[in-house]
Amino acid sequence: MAQWQEVQQLPPTHLERVHQLYTNAALPMTVRQSLADWIEDQDWQQAAEPFSSHARMLFHSLLTLLGEQLGSLGPGDEDFMLKHNLRKARIDLQAAFEEHPENFANLVANLLQEERCILRRAQAKGQVEAPPAPSTAPQSSQEREIQQRLAEFRTALQEAERAFRHMEDLQDTFDFSYKMYYLPGQDHSHDPQYAQHVQALQAKLQSLDRQRREVVAQIQQLLGRSETLRDFLQQELSAWRERQQRSCLGAPTDTCLLQLQGWFTALGEGLFQLLQLLRAVGELRQKVTYEQDPLQSELPLLEKRLQEQLTCLLQSAFVVEQQPCMPNTPKRPLVLRTANKFCTRARLLVRLHDRNHRMEANIHIDRDPPKTRGFRKFNILTSSSKTVLVGDSPREGLVCDFQYLTLKEQKGGGSGKGSRGSNEGPLAVTEELHLITFTLAYAYCGLELKLETSTLPFVIISNNNQLSSAWASVLWFNMLSPNPKDQQFFSTPPPAPWPRLAEVLSWQFQSIAERGLSREHLQMLAEKLFGSKPSPESALPWTKFSKDGAAGFSFWAWLDGILALLHDHLKQLWKDGLILGFVSRKQEKKLLKVKRSGTFLIRFSESMLGGVTCTWVEHPESGPPAFRAVVPYTAAELASLALPDIIRDYQLLAEENIPENPLLFLYPDTARDEAFGPYYSQRHEGILTKKKEYLNQRLIRVSSRQPHETWQTEEDLVVATEDLETLRLKSGGQQPESPGTVPGGGRTPGTPQAVSPGLQQAVVEGVVLQQAVAAGLGTQQPGPQVAVLPSPQQLGSGSIGVLQTGMGNLGPPVVLQLLQVGPGGQGVLPTGGGAIGPLLGSGAAELLLGNGAVGLLPSGLGDLEGLPLQEPELEAGAVQLEAAELLPTLDDSAVLLDPSDPFLPQPEDVALPATPSLFTADGDFPPLHIDASDFQ
Repeated sequence: MAQWQEVQQLPPTHLERVHQLYTNAALPMTVRQSLADWIEDQDWQQAAEPFSSHARMLFHSLLTLLGEQLGSLGPGDEDFMLKHNLRKARIDLQAAFEEHPENFANLVANLLQEERCILRRAQAKGQVEAPPAPSTAPQSSQEREIQQRLAEFRTALQEAERAFRHMEDLQDTFDFSYKMYYLPGQDHSHDPQYAQHVQALQAKLQSLDRQRREVVAQIQQLLGRSETLRDFLQQELSAWRERQQRSCLGAPTDTCLLQLQGWFTALGEGLFQLLQLLRAVGELRQKVTYEQDPLQSELPLLEKRLQEQLTCLLQSAFVVEQQPCMPNTPKRPLVLRTANKFCTRARLLVRLHDRNHRMEANIHIDRDPPKTRGFRKFNILTSSSKTVLVGDSPREGLVCDFQYLTLKEQKGGGSGKGSRGSNEGPLAVTEELHLITFTLAYAYCGLELKLETSTLPFVIISNNNQLSSAWASVLWFNMLSPNPKDQQFFSTPPPAPWPRLAEVLSWQFQSIAERGLSREHLQMLAEKLFGSKPSPESALPWTKFSKDGAAGFSFWAWLDGILALLHDHLKQLWKDGLILGFVSRKQEKKLLKVKRSGTFLIRFSESMLGGVTCTWVEHPESGPPAFRAVVPYTAAELASLALPDIIRDYQLLAEENIPENPLLFLYPDTARDEAFGPYYSQRHEGILTKKKEYLNQRLIRVSSRQPHETWQTEEDLVVATEDLETLRLKSGGQQPESPGTVPGGGRTPGTPQAVSPGLQQAVVEGVVLQQAVAAGLGTQQPGPQVAVLPSPQQLGSGSIGVLQTGMGNLGPPVVLQLLQVGPGGQGVLPTGGGAIGPLLGSGAAELLLGNGAVGLLPSGLGDLEGLPLQEPELEAGAVQLEAAELLPTLDDSAVLLDPSDPFLPQPEDVALPATPSLFTADGDFPPLHIDASDFQ
């Protein structure tokens, strides 16, 4: 908290002492109030030293600020008295302290000291809250060294000013004596004391010569101190540039410039004071000089050396505070898009300027473009010049802020048919680097300079599809390039050492999701890139990082897809450590096999872009543990249903079609609801007494599990489901079978097959719209209340099949009996009792039997006995067609078709027309179409 703010919060007793303090003071309280921050930022103790030029500079700065304050006040009546008081105070101060500004500095220093004494007394009595301790990090040894050297430089400068004042007095004395006793052309032969006067004059000249040599030595010492101090500041500035570069890549670093600005400004003030001192010494030399005058030979060299130091200091103090960045991608600067606005900002760390001189900054893009064929050229459409503004607070400094800039590509000369694009060079668009250069016309204390600084190289794209590749180029350049202006870096990009690359990759996750990569994550990524035994000396080529990839996409494209998924849907889960993330299949089995059944972990998919999946373990009664993984969820699924809700409502159907949630414990051993409870979406409780016209509904995920399924890997499942419309039934992953034949050779249809336990299986899930009661809890019900999308059935030894219509003969005859529901809500058999009218011929369509068998009703089948019926509970008036049970005793070849099986196609809510038989010809069996939408 500022000192003046603390003073204003004092209790009335102590506040009265403040009023008494300023009642008799030459500094009005109005001035103290208007310039409170600026007054407290200055070193008045130093300025109060005798013969200090710093006091005069501060005094004139205060008068200038008062004039600006007067100009900023409006013409209204509310500011009339304030303007009058400030104008009167400015006139009075100028009249009282113009000749002796050090007295004014002493006055202000005493007033500030008295304020601190009043505050301490109030705090000692407990009548005012002590200000909180500043939360600044402890100073490093380098920072302490800079502070100490700045203090020593100020002290040495004050000594040099005192020596100059003494030299000025000696010169005045010598000049007076010389004009009084040793004027040329006068006859002094009759003056008996003339020889004594000459000797005294010679002694005064020798004293003046010694003093001049001492002043020159002190100035030389000051220049040496300033050079050393400037080297320290250059090191700090270089460290800041490195921090800014890392910050652009996502590293959590401090890029504040206030401390550097204070150091640069302090050194700049000292050097400009030294420049004024040299000019004053030069004026003395013009008045009095003599043979072997040290000022005549040394002064030009000192002035040249000082101007070189000032030029170097000001040039290095002009920096790019904010690198070019688009507002919609703040986490990824240095990637600009044509026709999109972007902003950038430069700052002069030496906060000294001539208010009578208008400083203007200009920007240029690619002032010295590389001489490369096809290098694109751009224009800045908006204004490329801006006046450097001084912030309202002195801490803000001299800033030129360019906002709402837009780039447009210059069109080449070739146009029309047959002309090629503008970028015909060897580099891709996302590897082409550009620079923006700032120039500033600076003037202060008679010194005029043209300052210049440049941004880091950036990439210009034309559409958002290039953003990911462009950001990869930005990462690679800033990670490896030793030259921050090398626009030809990607002509021969060097490989990246793994330790450095691992750090940059961790920054990406830290920036996007506020949690970096652990050692285990980086170990998995290293094994993915370099094999099972990576080493710290491993290096990754640029092409392998951003272009080549065995899975059809590059390593960076895969990683960036995960970053996008985290940013859009999983940020909080990743930040809180609920997502294990980068885990290989070997490692995940090692982690889960020692855990109890139902323990699951969440990892990123390795076979698709931007996918996340759950893997859980099941321990059978005998045999090794089994691992299951659901097909990865992408942004498309997570946009409609959050991952915590998917985990909470996930259902797995066993062979009896009994739904259960296999996800019970999050690895290592946290109950599911305890881990994800805070992230579940809110369920609205219904009012039981209120009549509801509709039941609530909720989207859930359901997977099937059959006892004869073979364990599959995630990649096998993804490949198998890429084009569901073209899949055919396969046996054990071999060639497609002909429709109507039994997969697996001579295996008896309907017989469960042995499963190889201990392998990983990926299960395909369907989407179920689950009805909910008034309380909001869902229950699965058969019939039209449940909308189920059919899932692919696994047939034979592990292949995935889609039911197709076709011809074929199968073994033992099977009869399908249908139950038609009448208007009364009860199931009745159609006319004919337990027999189906005309028998199905050889051209009948294929019917799903069970356990993966497909069969037909052969011709020649006689009447069969009616099957026992299970009447479902239906609403009155509902008309529905239910699939009844197949006869279970027909040569052991048929199995049950459960009417509540969610993987059977549901009938339409219309009654079947009355026909003497259900199927009369080959074409009467409706074809079964299954497309990709059935497996979302």
